[in-house]
Amino acid sequence: MGKRQIKLGVSMIGLGYHLAAWRHPEAPAGGNMELPHFIRVTQAAERGLFDMAFLADGVGIRFHDEPPGALSRTSKNVQFEPLTLLSALAMVTQRVGLVATASTTYNEPYHVARKFASLDHISGGRAGWNVVTSVTDMEAQNFNLDRAPGYDVRYDRAA
Repeated sequence: MGKRQIKLGVSMIGLGYHLAAWRHPEAPAGGNMELPHFIRVTQAAERGLFDMAFLADGVGIRFHDEPPGALSRTSKNVQFEPLTLLSALAMVTQRVGLVATASTTYNEPYHVARKFASLDHISGGRAGWNVVTSVTDMEAQNFNLDRAPGYDVRYDRAA
């Protein structure tokens, strides 16, 4: 049996997973839309010998607006497109893997292949793909559909 090793990754969701992370004195005022924030996080992961930096993504806002108007007061309703951001981060890192989510439900195979191949070449072989099938109706509505396709349709397409 070969040598077993743990693999470490950082999930770079906005300012963090805690709802009040934006209140930390060192949190950037611009939240999810400041490249220097993501550069600091990714370079810290690389210095810490993490294996990857990960950007989860969806193709629609997944939060409920309760109480009404609450979505306008959160940093979680706006974020960079992950492959663009990871391509920028590839220029300021050397070893850490760069992984993003891309949905098979609303992307054609050629587009996914082209985008991740570009990131892989730009980063020197460090690209990774988190394969998902989009499930929410909010995502479907961004593609002129009323409802998300059913489970079997989504997973047949993903295959």
